[in-house]
Amino acid sequence: MCCRMMMDKLLNPTPLVLGSHYPGVGPEHSFLKDIGRAEYDSVTDQEALDAFKRVSRLEGIIPALETSHALAYLEKLCPTLPDGVRVVVNCSGRGDKDVHTASKYLDV
Repeated sequence: MCCRMMMDKLLNPTPLVLGSHYPGVGPEHSFLKDIGRAEYDSVTDQEALDAFKRVSRLEGIIPALETSHALAYLEKLCPTLPDGVRVVVNCSGRGDKDVHTASKYLDV
C-alpha cells in the first residue's frame, strides 16, 4: 500500500506513484476496518517493485503498480494458507503507464 493508517496518524504519505489511483486511505476503508469487514496490511515499495518485475518476466504481462502491491502481499500471504486454498487477484489497470516510473527504481 502506498500509505497506512496507524493509531490515527498518517505514516509515509508520499506514494511511489504520485498519480496513483489507489484509494489507500479513506473513510470507507476506516469504516470497514472498524466494523471488522476488512483487514489491511502493507508492503514496501521495493516489494511492490519486485513483484512488478517478477510478474512482467514470468507471465509476460506488465501489472499496474497498484496491482503490484497486491501481488507482493500475496507472496507473504500464500505460505500461511492451508493447502488447496485458491486465491484470485484482479489485475486491474495498465502497467504500461508505470514503466517509466518503475524503470527509475529498477536496474533495467
